[in-house]
Amino acid sequence: MTFSKYLLLAMVALSAFFVYLLCADPALDQPIEHSTIYRLMMLLTGGAGLFVALTLYHQARSQELATEQALELSTIKIIKDLWITPNLRLAHDYEKLGSLPAEMYPDLSITSSQDMHQVAFAISVFQIFEDYKTIYTQDKTGVNIWLGNFLNWAQSDTLQKLWPRLRINYQPSTIRMTEALFAAANEVKALRAKQGEVSYDEYQTVIQKLAITFQSQVVTQQGAVN
Repeated sequence: MTFSKYLLLAMVALSAFFVYLLCADPALDQPIEHSTIYRLMMLLTGGAGLFVALTLYHQARSQELATEQALELSTIKIIKDLWITPNLRLAHDYEKLGSLPAEMYPDLSITSSQDMHQVAFAISVFQIFEDYKTIYTQDKTGVNIWLGNFLNWAQSDTLQKLWPRLRINYQPSTIRMTEALFAAANEVKALRAKQGEVSYDEYQTVIQKLAITFQSQVVTQQGAVN
């Protein structure tokens, strides 16, 4: 049930209650302005005004949130069309494009189709980090679950090797998030090298610390925007 429906039911209940009091008032012959019922009715009028104001605010805020969410999703689609798709096409059509992929990424030493596919995939992974940071407040899966997935990916040596040359394409907050992921991933890799394997509880400890870092970064970013 929506917030506005709760308000409407509350108003109806209060109205019924005051009608009951009015019918039960034994002092109907006194001046109306001295009546307890009159005073209660004035309170009801004021309360009704407050209910209306709260309803309007709630509806306006809901519309604002819906607009923000639509804008976020639209932005993600635009990024996919204008950024991810061209890089996937560079990888897919590598043999047909001659020197173009290497010319477009002169710092990445692209010499084969495999190199370009790795670059395109890395770009899509880093963009996922950025997109999640954009929409995570609307996501119901949970921060820890997503960060657990990202932590698996961040253990890739290839991603870590490509990152210094690709980081210029992302927002400062995404750079901080990605580098925090790499730091956590290297912590896991060190545990695996030392122990031979990483337990579920050890993973959860790393993920929990990562979640605290991620959420503090988001709060800092929102404060800077405001």
